[in-house]
Amino acid sequence: MALTKTEHSEYSLLLEYWIQVRTFTRGLKSVQAYLQDVTSDTSPVGVKRNKEYKARATYVNFTARTRNSLIGSIFRKPAIAELPSSIDYMIDNADGTGMSLELVAKLGCTNLLEVGRVGLYVTFSGTQAKITTYTAENCKDWKVDENGKLIRVELITGEKTEKHLVLDAQCLYTVELYEDSELQEVIEPQQFSGARFDFIPFIFSGSTDNTPACDDLPLWSIVDLSRAHYQNSADMEDVARYMLPTPFVTVTNKQWYDDIMGGKPYEFGNGAMIPVPEGGSAGLIQASPNQMHGEMMRHKEEQLVALGARLISGNGTGQAETAEATRLKFSAENSVLDGLVMNMSQAIKQCLEWAQLYMSRSVEDVKYMLNREYFDLTVNPQQIAADILLIDRGIVAVNDVRHNLRKQGYLADDRTDEILDDEVEINAGGL
Repeated sequence: MALTKTEHSEYSLLLEYWIQVRTFTRGLKSVQAYLQDVTSDTSPVGVKRNKEYKARATYVNFTARTRNSLIGSIFRKPAIAELPSSIDYMIDNADGTGMSLELVAKLGCTNLLEVGRVGLYVTFSGTQAKITTYTAENCKDWKVDENGKLIRVELITGEKTEKHLVLDAQCLYTVELYEDSELQEVIEPQQFSGARFDFIPFIFSGSTDNTPACDDLPLWSIVDLSRAHYQNSADMEDVARYMLPTPFVTVTNKQWYDDIMGGKPYEFGNGAMIPVPEGGSAGLIQASPNQMHGEMMRHKEEQLVALGARLISGNGTGQAETAEATRLKFSAENSVLDGLVMNMSQAIKQCLEWAQLYMSRSVEDVKYMLNREYFDLTVNPQQIAADILLIDRGIVAVNDVRHNLRKQGYLADDRTDEILDDEVEINAGGL
């Protein structure tokens, strides 16, 4: 059976934007393709002019810096991961190639930040289940039923190969492998129990939710401003290159020039003397100071800072806030980063549950949650004093206060109540 080439309408619409975000994140020479030409002249002279114009521009990779900062905020603390024994190997080898579960999550969050979308696919290889990551660019088509359930996913696996995950006529999961547009193999995956799957073990995770629909690109605004900033840099460097000061000399008496200079041209620089007759002059022709391009770049840098903050807080007012307001802001449900982290956590948890179907007859509870404390929390001394007062009045227990201190990062997680009790007894006092 020959393969019919298809692309989802959302895929066709967003592919060029995904590619642009990837390009600006990498920050290699390929970003020059997004600069406008300085001249429409297509002659060799014009081509050389455009090439030099673009080569002089300085690209500052705000996009990668923002992405790396946000990824660092998520993974500054390890995720909570409690897996049953049948799949506990996935902590160290989740994808079958030695990539840990944390690295799979980090790769997923990176994709969500860059293009707002990633696909996670659970399959079985050799003797173990594994999680394979597919970028948005490699998930070219998908279909859902009237209830939103995935019934088909078409994946690009190579230059000439594709993998189609489908529910067949009996609504059972089937894998179709294509090469050079020709069907090569049909696989009917089975669970550990020998039963067929009645669903496709593939999930789209997005920046907004985990439905198959494409979500917004969280970094797009930063990419768009970065491109404009890059263009301003090209213009400013071009002005500096072609508006260099030009020296001049005016001579009112040609006979004087012939006698003194012998008809030779003036030499400038390196200590050269510039004789000028009475009534003559010497000077520099230069453009008036113009900081327009620099001001435009600085303005965009301010906008970029504000946009980077909004990715975390969802608030770009720039107003000063109290410590408590900052704490609430960074934990707000409206935070783009927080929503993204929740979506990835849920997607991985779902994949871990599916993996158990390959490895065991029963599905046990799985806990997986990425860190949601994106910055260091400062301990409020007034709150500690109030907690101690509550203990003295018998309203709360010591363990309740210790729990709050651990949440705030004031007490290390490995400092258990038993350890603290022993030390308190030795020191004879204190919490």
